[in-house]
Amino acid sequence: MRNVGVMAVGLLALIVATACVPISELGETGAVATAAPQPVATPNSDAPTPPATSEPPTPAATGGSIGSELPASLRRNVAAFGDVSPSSGEESARLAVDGDRDSIWNSNRLALGWFMIAFDSLYIVDRVELVIAQTPAGPTTHEVWLGNGSGTRTLYKRLINAHTEDGQTLNVAIDPPRRVNEVLIRTVDSPSWVAWREVRVLGAPAAIPVEGGETARWELKKVVAGLNLPVQVTHAGDGSGRIFVVEQGGRIRIVRNGVVEETPFLDISKHVSCCGERGLLNVAFPPDYSAKQYFYVSYTNKAGDTVISRFVTTSDSDRADPESEEVVLTIDQPYDTHNGGRLAFGLNDGFLYMGSGDGGGPSFNDPDNRGQDPSTLLGKMLRIDVESGVKPYAIPASNPFVQVEGYRDEIWALGLRNPWGFAFDKETGDLYIPDVGAFTREEVNHQPAGSRGGENYGWRIGEGSICFKHWGCRAGEPCHVEHWLCSVTGLTSPVADYNHSQGCAIVGGAVYRGTRYPSLQGVFIYADFCNGRIWGLNRPDAGVIPGPRVATEAFQDGWQSTLLLNASVPVSSIGEDEEGNVYIAGFQDGVISMIIER
Repeated sequence: MRNVGVMAVGLLALIVATACVPISELGETGAVATAAPQPVATPNSDAPTPPATSEPPTPAATGGSIGSELPASLRRNVAAFGDVSPSSGEESARLAVDGDRDSIWNSNRLALGWFMIAFDSLYIVDRVELVIAQTPAGPTTHEVWLGNGSGTRTLYKRLINAHTEDGQTLNVAIDPPRRVNEVLIRTVDSPSWVAWREVRVLGAPAAIPVEGGETARWELKKVVAGLNLPVQVTHAGDGSGRIFVVEQGGRIRIVRNGVVEETPFLDISKHVSCCGERGLLNVAFPPDYSAKQYFYVSYTNKAGDTVISRFVTTSDSDRADPESEEVVLTIDQPYDTHNGGRLAFGLNDGFLYMGSGDGGGPSFNDPDNRGQDPSTLLGKMLRIDVESGVKPYAIPASNPFVQVEGYRDEIWALGLRNPWGFAFDKETGDLYIPDVGAFTREEVNHQPAGSRGGENYGWRIGEGSICFKHWGCRAGEPCHVEHWLCSVTGLTSPVADYNHSQGCAIVGGAVYRGTRYPSLQGVFIYADFCNGRIWGLNRPDAGVIPGPRVATEAFQDGWQSTLLLNASVPVSSIGEDEEGNVYIAGFQDGVISMIIER
């Protein structure tokens, strides 16, 4: 475990449970999803391309502003100025950026494979060109990912089942132009070995540093202090203006007008096993809570298992009855790691969603492959109906695996490691699922509101945008490097990820829908526990797309992640109040802060 100065505090295991060692990405393999056929690529074997030069072009007169037009006189192929890292075939990697169509980088492997170009500074980029090296001709699927200096990279474009042949050029327009310091080309499917004749990045240097921009715009305003190991900030949706803070040891506290109420809303400490990965982890208030006056919690019992229970509020609306517990679901936990525990009610269906971790293990790599095992509730997103009157709960008829042999009916999605802090967008119903990585990458997954469920987010085949290096290993057996090769057919790729040079454990999350800051509208805010970096993720054009979000691959394009600010303490969770203000829980110092504009 990397020493980051805060590891002595128990929650790090709750969200990390991994060896957080920064490693080079050279030689790693990405993991993404295949998709239904869709014509998105523009083939052109004769596309004119400005040549690479021995010196970088002059900075763009636009100053690097997103949305500004890049003058043709400044545009150059800048790929040769970056550091190149392929999934394999390192010895020939520079051949894909040397300006010579007759030279080829060849991975000598079938898909999945990738080719990354990283720059020391930002470029304003308006196009990426990919010159195919492929025999025989046939359908291929590629993804273009972009980094923008924020420490994260995001999915920009899917080229899905495009018919390609040797020598053809795929043009990917970056419209409007973006500031870019990293380009990742991921080949998901191909009839031949993954290879490129040329990877061209057309742009000009931006006139701002990589770390400049948004980080100076936002800051944290302390709202209240004195909490003990806070792990969730939320509200009841009852118009009371109260903020509820879950303390890992077993209490739920009320914050009213910037003051922590002395008497807890709920105290079940005597039933809770704490701490490390365990404890009282979450509370969820059902729709129309003000009338129902009961709620649900997720905690670890004294036997070490995860319990979902219902509690009733007393005649005093600020007090719940700790003796009113009604157990809804108990999940046996094989180990004391990766217990998950987040609860939330779906915005469009009113069902209860639960993020269940894979149960961990001594090496934190899910050696029993529970994330992919449909017969267990571990490593899954679950969806159950707790409001129908059926005890202890009902299975929604629309769950994707109802009456499917070998699958638990409760499963909504699978392939998750430890989905800590998933959140619904209360305007669109979209679901954002941060998933804690193992040794290499942290990720954010996105499920449109129109999804029918059943997505497989890839763990433990993939870890973020690469293959998990131990994916093919079995418990008690030797693990060889060949297991880095993985098939990604049927998996759903994340939309953002970052490596462990930027942190070690992703936490979420809330979609900003307040009224104070229009520029944050629709932005999913997430953070890293170890270093307190806080990012905002969105699709810049998402706000102008009419109608409901639907589960199409095209809708998943165009993502962008921005570094909003750096907190000074480990961030255990991100939540919101009823007005849509977003709060950060400082685990170590017990401070709840609000994100505000400077």
